[in-house]
Amino acid sequence: MTAEQKKKLSLSAKMLIGMVLGVIAGSFIGSDIAVLQPFGTAFVNLLKMTMVPVIFVSITLSVADVDDLKKLGRTGAKIFGVYCVTTVIASVISVGYTSIIQPGVGFTNITAQAVKRAAPSFTDTLLAIIPVNIVDSLAKAQLVSIIFFSVLFGVSLAALGEKKRPVVNVLSTLEASILQMIQYCLKYAPFGVFALMAAMSGKYGIGIISTLGKFLLTDYLGFITQIVVVYGIMLAMCRINLFKFISRSREATITAFSTCSSAAALPIELRIGESHLGVPGRVGRFAFPFGATVNQNGTAINVTACVLFSAQVYGFTFTPAELVTIVGLALISAIGTAGIPAGGSIFTLMILAQFGLPTEAFGMILASYTLVDAGSTTMNIMGDMVTAIFVSDKEGTLDRKVWDEGYVPEAASEQKDAQPDVVAGTAD
Repeated sequence: MTAEQKKKLSLSAKMLIGMVLGVIAGSFIGSDIAVLQPFGTAFVNLLKMTMVPVIFVSITLSVADVDDLKKLGRTGAKIFGVYCVTTVIASVISVGYTSIIQPGVGFTNITAQAVKRAAPSFTDTLLAIIPVNIVDSLAKAQLVSIIFFSVLFGVSLAALGEKKRPVVNVLSTLEASILQMIQYCLKYAPFGVFALMAAMSGKYGIGIISTLGKFLLTDYLGFITQIVVVYGIMLAMCRINLFKFISRSREATITAFSTCSSAAALPIELRIGESHLGVPGRVGRFAFPFGATVNQNGTAINVTACVLFSAQVYGFTFTPAELVTIVGLALISAIGTAGIPAGGSIFTLMILAQFGLPTEAFGMILASYTLVDAGSTTMNIMGDMVTAIFVSDKEGTLDRKVWDEGYVPEAASEQKDAQPDVVAGTAD
């Protein structure tokens, strides 16, 4: 492999290589490889270090910028509503599959360290939502309190109109700085993943592959169900065949799968929105970037599965009320992870802390995150496009001729590309 090829190797590929090499090294060397555990722990700690500031800033900004919805009025509100509904459905699907498959059950070496926890009363849970001292809540990483304050602070900023701009600019700069810091931290990810998997497989043996496989099966069954059932029904309501949609959107979905990046697929969504999907430009220019911000169905599935997996490993069973809380937190997590590398992992760590669950078992999932991220990102991108089609159809603005037999989307796309002024406007 040349130096140029090495430079082009993506972070996801490096993490995958680190995971495979870690399993091999741990299987051959055995428990002595535990000496590498601190390097894996350092990687988890790097992510933990960023989770409180990134959650506070990202959620505050997402709410403070809610005036973007006013640009599209009723259509924008519908798009946001559909994103929220599909995200909740995704989380519920994940609860179902994780409860049936139970990927964490039977991993006896860790289960012996069962967690004992006293469940708080319903009243205490409600009161705990409101922080008495937000600085104390931030210091103790109290997730629900931080989210409550962030949402209320964002709403207050949004109500100020243009007066909010200086604060929003500061928060935007702060968010960019935190994201850059996470990028620096993720440069260490392949080594951290190698250490995590080496220590885990050295301690628990090759049987870890079976457990990891069951977890990945749980996640991907959730992805497939969301696409085939939920998105399929939404498209059927628009009289559009799911497989025809998959064919039309393949350029964007392949990009999402190969790069594990919604941002990389966004320009393609904007380019094919009208010519391939029939989505009006004004809707696509709002729905696709906004979807990259708040429509993270894959994150909802993964975060929910991660939390339930860790609970199963430690022999803890959630009550129905706690499951509802997890679904709600998954929705908020999905909205808050926009543009954040490994954002789902950061939120998962906070939810585990919220329920008093250790993070050791989650280290195994974290090491395999690159395998989950490809499917998750692809599903997110498909959800953005399906929602744009669905809302456009219900608003009566969907270009139906795009879905007629004999229509050639590539030809229409070439005509559009030949108009620089239109393309430039779309990019804005």
